[in-house]
Amino acid sequence: MTTSDQDTLRDLESRRCAALMGADEAVLAGLLTEDLVHIHLNGHVDDKPGYLAGFRDKYIFRNIERGELTIRIFGDAAVMTGPLIQTIVVRDSGQVIDVRAITTQVWSRDGDGWRLNTCHNAPVAA
Repeated sequence: MTTSDQDTLRDLESRRCAALMGADEAVLAGLLTEDLVHIHLNGHVDDKPGYLAGFRDKYIFRNIERGELTIRIFGDAAVMTGPLIQTIVVRDSGQVIDVRAITTQVWSRDGDGWRLNTCHNAPVAA
């Protein structure tokens, strides 16, 4: 595990959040593996096409805050955990959803660098 890898992963997570906030699907798609598994706070599971479709068609991201991230690297895999606060607007209804979660992400490294492979969100315990 190197500080350089941890810094790179923190930067990539910042870029992912910025892409969500900026509605930049091309950047977001480039940060994800083709076999992405994304488990939402409500338990819904998306693959990469489903996740991108929700991002594009269902939700507007108004705020994203990540707290302190813990990153553990195991060869070409990294596990990132930390708090997530989001404000999301549902496009069809205008409903505002405030998310308070703890997130576990798995990033995998290949010849092109690190990409998000798995994300699992869970509610913050009261």
